[in-house]
Amino acid sequence: VVAVPVVVRREVRGVLYGALREPLVLGDRTFDAAVAAARDVEQALAVRDEVRQLLAATRPDPVAEPGAAPAAWEDVREAHRELRALMPKVTDPALRDELLAVCGRLAAATGTPAPGAREVQLAPREIDVLACVAAGATNAAAAERLGLRPETVKGYLRSAMRRLGAHTRLEAVVAARRAGLLP
Repeated sequence: VVAVPVVVRREVRGVLYGALREPLVLGDRTFDAAVAAARDVEQALAVRDEVRQLLAATRPDPVAEPGAAPAAWEDVREAHRELRALMPKVTDPALRDELLAVCGRLAAATGTPAPGAREVQLAPREIDVLACVAAGATNAAAAERLGLRPETVKGYLRSAMRRLGAHTRLEAVVAARRAGLLP
């Protein structure tokens, strides 16, 4: 029998067990494999905890905004993403400006930017890409939705991340929401 603890941030979150029905000696390779598997589980749990913490930080406070259900905010975010995706197809400049104004109102629906949020200006296409990423789209899926090439989406995303001071896609979405650029 082999038992390896799964420790995340100095807290035991579980134990990984392995056993054989036959009396065999388990060597270092078996033990090393069990430890590696436990470390993989630890990393997955740590990432999951971090994602939950970041998502909780992006959700509006239900106490501050009574009646604002999380599902309603997801609808607002989806409507914002769909409008942003439609913009390149609109040839009338006046209509495009109206759509941009509506998108700005949706993005501002969360209220004022978070305290300490950076003043950032992003290009419209960078916001389009971030809106798709916020909805969970991969670069390829965002490219398909926006009528771009995946490499172009990657470039816009990289530029937005640099301007927002983010190192990951999730950080970029959180920073854009805090800056009031995304709902």
